[in-house]
Amino acid sequence: MSANFYILVFMDSNTRKQDVLRLVVETFVHTNQPVGSLQVAEQLPYEVSSATVRNDMAEMTALDLLKQPHTSAGRVPTELGYRHYVKMLANAQGALPESQRDNVTRQFKGLSDFDSRYKLAVKMLADFSGSVGCLIDTDNRVYISGVGNIVQLPEFADENFRIKFSEVLDQPENFIKSLSGVTGSGINVLIGPDAKINNATVVISSFGPTGGRKVISIIGPMRMQYNKALPLIEHMKKILEEL
Repeated sequence: MSANFYILVFMDSNTRKQDVLRLVVETFVHTNQPVGSLQVAEQLPYEVSSATVRNDMAEMTALDLLKQPHTSAGRVPTELGYRHYVKMLANAQGALPESQRDNVTRQFKGLSDFDSRYKLAVKMLADFSGSVGCLIDTDNRVYISGVGNIVQLPEFADENFRIKFSEVLDQPENFIKSLSGVTGSGINVLIGPDAKINNATVVISSFGPTGGRKVISIIGPMRMQYNKALPLIEHMKKILEEL
């Protein structure tokens, strides 16, 4: 039995364990600090002891879904943990809250030219996600916003992350081309090595007619607000295709 199959059985058959992983990821994304079992137990919508949660987290650590930076610390998600979390989000098919959908749609009203629409699109992707929004038109014109978001993140203090991310920002069209094969009409989430940058994530998709499809993406740290980024890309694609 493969490790991945065991993880699927272990997680998919247990709602509590899914909730624990979700809370560890979302709490770590928010705080950038290791997450303890008591923090998770207090956020669960039902009563569970911190000891039970601690056991769940220990099992997830053994499966490489979580890791423990220090023996006395809580847990943080691994690349595999983030991937499984994203899979859970995709299965749940969450949408942007109605107020956010209305806000996004409203701001596009009255914009008749593609240039204005694309500039607004990447700005809203960046503002809502806290990462970098990027759109590449069919003629390779690049629209990008949110660089200031990245330089303020703790991840940017890491030299390797800073160098690789700076290369992406310097030549985003080459970076997106290097991800060829993952820009279909669906939403792809590339995490860590799959994103060509360690400790980073790219949420990417395309829109427009066949033969003239444009690429839209959110580029940021692996510690990304996936529960905002995925429905945001989906809704933005829908707006841009309808305009």
